[in-house]
Amino acid sequence: MNERAAVVTGASTGIGYAVVKRLAESGWQVWGGTRSQSDGSKIERHEGVSSLRLEVTDERSVKTAFDEVLVSRGSSGLDLLVANAGIVVGGPLEHVSQSAWKRQLDVNVIGVALSIRHALPLLEISNQSRIIVVGSINSRIGLPLLSPYASSKHALVGLLSSLRRELGPDGPRITLLEPGAIRTPLWGKVDQMSQELDEDLSAEARHKYGRFVERAIENTTQINRRALDPVQVAMVIEKCANRRYPPRRRLIGRDARIGAALNILLPSKLFDFLVRRSRSVRISK
Repeated sequence: MNERAAVVTGASTGIGYAVVKRLAESGWQVWGGTRSQSDGSKIERHEGVSSLRLEVTDERSVKTAFDEVLVSRGSSGLDLLVANAGIVVGGPLEHVSQSAWKRQLDVNVIGVALSIRHALPLLEISNQSRIIVVGSINSRIGLPLLSPYASSKHALVGLLSSLRRELGPDGPRITLLEPGAIRTPLWGKVDQMSQELDEDLSAEARHKYGRFVERAIENTTQINRRALDPVQVAMVIEKCANRRYPPRRRLIGRDARIGAALNILLPSKLFDFLVRRSRSVRISK
């Protein structure tokens, strides 16, 4: 079995779907993790793609999925894991429930850890395996109303740094991707979340946070128009998978590169002011 094999979590839409399609077109054997049978059927329309029923927050589901890959691949192992599944939870910290925090961390952090844990025995069979985790510019920069999401993406930095040192130079190469705005269904969910938050805020909370929520609603459409296509992220993932020495962290998008540079170059007080201002004023068309 000479063809390279990859597992992609969160493969039903957006970045995950684009990665599955891109790798399959390049001759990879691909398993795409989805939560529903209908989404699995959709990705299986592409030649070389098989679906896995995969709920990353359920360890039994994760183990079963990778056992299925093991049965198919056997001693050939796995060459690439793309941990892409993720959600966004937002809102003023004092209005985010414990259950919402738990859901955010379960999917974006524990889900990644479980996926890697059960993929490792397969990845270690391959001589040049890769782990690519889809983070965010929020892995570096926290934005107003996104403390749960930013916390989950910052956590990936620590998780992968520790893992890299555990596995050493003979282990899989690990890359954390840090894209800016990407045109995915996630933006629609952010818009819906902002609308619901705006409706639920008390008068006191509206006075305190209203401008951030209002601008989040107004700016989402404008940001989405300027966002990168998921295909561009898929191309970066393919390049990282093919490089002998892939980068440990990779910013994607002009907005991500500018934001990361300003975060380093500017005094913290000034950068905080600019971020607050950018999130509380309209983005011009």
